Amino acid sequence: MDKLSIPWVEKYRPTQFSNIVLDPLNRQLFENILSKNSFPNLLFYGPPGTGKTTTIINLINEYQQKYNQQNKGTVIHLNASDERGIDIIRNQIYQFVKSKNFFEVSTKFVILDEVDYMTKNAQQALKYLLQSSMYNVRYCLICNYISKIDESLKNEFICIRFNQLPKSDIFGFIKTISDTEELDLSDTAIQTIQEIYNSDIRSMINFIQLNQKSTIWNMNIITNEVWEQLYNKLKTTTDNMVLLKYIHEITIQYNIDKKNLMKQYFNYIIRTKKEEVTTDFLNIVEFLLHSSDTNMNHLITYFIEKLQKKIE
Repeated sequence: MDKLSIPWVEKYRPTQFSNIVLDPLNRQLFENILSKNSFPNLLFYGPPGTGKTTTIINLINEYQQKYNQQNKGTVIHLNASDERGIDIIRNQIYQFVKSKNFFEVSTKFVILDEVDYMTKNAQQALKYLLQSSMYNVRYCLICNYISKIDESLKNEFICIRFNQLPKSDIFGFIKTISDTEELDLSDTAIQTIQEIYNSDIRSMINFIQLNQKSTIWNMNIITNEVWEQLYNKLKTTTDNMVLLKYIHEITIQYNIDKKNLMKQYFNYIIRTKKEEVTTDFLNIVEFLLHSSDTNMNHLITYFIEKLQKKIE
C-alpha cells in the first residue's frame, strides 16, 4: 500500500492517554480527574492541531477503563459545524441523553466538536439541555475560539486552554514518525517545522507526509519571513492581479495548494499579530475554511480584499 494512502494524522494519532503531547498543567488536571473519579463538564479551546479532540477521546477511554465502564453506547461524538448545531442538539443529542442507559452505573459522554460555529440559539439550547440532563451525563465541548462561546454556556464548564505544548515532546513525537517512516529528516529540519507550525502537530504531520520524498526539506518550508513579506505585500499593493500572481508563485515555489496557504497565513497572523485577531478577522477565517466554493481564485480574491481592509 502506498504510504500516501493512509493519512499519517490518523496512523499516528495516540490511542493511549499517556502518549498524548500535553501541557504539564493540563496533564496534571486530567490525571486528577482520573485518580479522583470526578469527571466534570469540560470545554477545550485553542488553535487547531493542538490535540483537543485526541485528548478528550483518550481521556474518556482511560476513565472508562479505570472504572470498568467500557461501552461504546455511552459516548456520542458529533461535529457542531455540520448542521449549524440546532438540529443536532434537538435530535441526536436529545435522544442520546434521554434514552435509557442499560448500564445504569456508567456515565454518558457527549463530545461536541467545533462548538464555536454554533449559533447563539443553538448554544442556548445546549445549555438548557445540559441543565436538564441526568446526573450521569457529562458534556465535553471543543472549539478554537472561546470568544465565540456564550458566557452563560461557558459558566457550565471547566474551560481548559490548549496552546503552547512542550517543544521537546513535540520534537520527540515528530522524530518518532520520521524514524518509523525512514525519512531523511534532520533535527534542524524538525526544529524549523516546529517554528513554522508552533504547537499545531496536525499540520506538522501533514507537511512531512506530503513532502516525504523531498531531499532538500528546507526548500519546501515556508518561513516566517515569507509570511511577513506576504503581509507587507497585502499592505502596500492595491492591484489584485499582482497579488494573485504573487500568491500563485508562493504556491509553486513551496509546493502548497492555495487553501493550505491561506490556513498557514492565518496561523501566522494569529501567532504573531494578536492585535489583528478581531471578530471580523475570525469571520473571514470561518468563511474561507468552510466555503463550498471550489474556485480557488474566487476565494483568494475574497481573501485579498478582506485582509487588505483588515490591514487598513
